[in-house]
Amino acid sequence: MTNHDSAELAPASVPAYVLTRKRMRSIRMRVDSRTFEVRVSAPMTMPQWRIDAFVASRSEWITDRIAALAAVPEPLEHGPEAERARATLEEWLDILMPLWCAEFDVVPPHVSLRIMRSRWGSCRAATRRISLNLELARRGYEMTEYVLVHELAHLFELNHGPRFYALMDRHLPDWRERKARLGPL
Repeated sequence: MTNHDSAELAPASVPAYVLTRKRMRSIRMRVDSRTFEVRVSAPMTMPQWRIDAFVASRSEWITDRIAALAAVPEPLEHGPEAERARATLEEWLDILMPLWCAEFDVVPPHVSLRIMRSRWGSCRAATRRISLNLELARRGYEMTEYVLVHELAHLFELNHGPRFYALMDRHLPDWRERKARLGPL
């Protein structure tokens, strides 16, 4: 087979993408969450027709991923909407905090509510401080409950190891399903 023949093997409908060649062993693809641009990283020696074939074979995934990203609302900014989110979370925490602190048999830690760009929550066990993302108000009561329980579990287990997951399983058996529904930030 000649080089000319291999070009004919490239699929007819390859979604548009930006290619970066790197010193790597396998091909990788992602969709940029802000621009919805498809970005492909491929080994330096991989033929173009193979990269095109890979991207074409993943066109349904690309379409689904772009649709999922487009459905995500714009991030919260400081202002009236953020203050409504804060009020909602404070109401929910008035119910959830006493319930879950009793469940974990722990004195309520200090909780701060703030706009976080890359996490749903965080815990500093040493200072007994938990931060929760104001975006949780948009995701609902059950998602807020899941993140709160996750962060309270970190008061006992700092890492995501077997003992941490055992705590989650014992206290919130459906946590995996909730985590899947919450998705990435």
